[in-house]
Amino acid sequence: MKKSYFSLLIVGCLSTTIIGCVQHPQQDLSTTVETQPLPVTKVVVGQNVPEKFEQVIVPDIYQGLDESKTQIIRQGRYTLVNTSPEEGQKYLLEQMVTVNMKPKRKGVNVTTVEQGLKTTLLGTGLHLCIGSSLNKTATLYSLPLPKIHQQFGPIKLREALQMLAGPAYYVTLNDITRTVCFKPRETPINIEQKRIEIISTTTETEVINE
Repeated sequence: MKKSYFSLLIVGCLSTTIIGCVQHPQQDLSTTVETQPLPVTKVVVGQNVPEKFEQVIVPDIYQGLDESKTQIIRQGRYTLVNTSPEEGQKYLLEQMVTVNMKPKRKGVNVTTVEQGLKTTLLGTGLHLCIGSSLNKTATLYSLPLPKIHQQFGPIKLREALQMLAGPAYYVTLNDITRTVCFKPRETPINIEQKRIEIISTTTETEVINE
């Protein structure tokens, strides 16, 4: 009897312990993070924002510069250098160019006036306007490049462009976009009259050996 009583008592204690473990709520181990909305930033649109003050640089080399006051510095023992920019640096059409467009075995050959003009303008800081019927350059650009124009220089860029275009056109320049273009002359130049003037103004010097 005593053994049965103790056995029942042990079984009852174990059952109570197991039921208590099963019914015990699990602890919440997760961390709760409190979030708050970000402050609203007001964006101001349409108000005039003051621009930075821009200072005009003086003296201006393109306006009222006294060339007699240009600075000369010594470079080395015997060399004097003018610090002022050259004409070709100030005015790009005044720079000197040397061009060779003779046919080559390799590469693309220059065959039209348009290609000749673009080749001449390479590295000068200027570019050619697009040829079209509106600016009346399509005809000029499509003409074959004369053989005598395949190589020239040193020559001023302005004169080279006029030479390539011929007497029927004059050169225009857009300083803002640095674009060179051509327009037909309203009054054609009398080539024969120009030739007569050149011949009449030529002076011949005769050397007499005694």
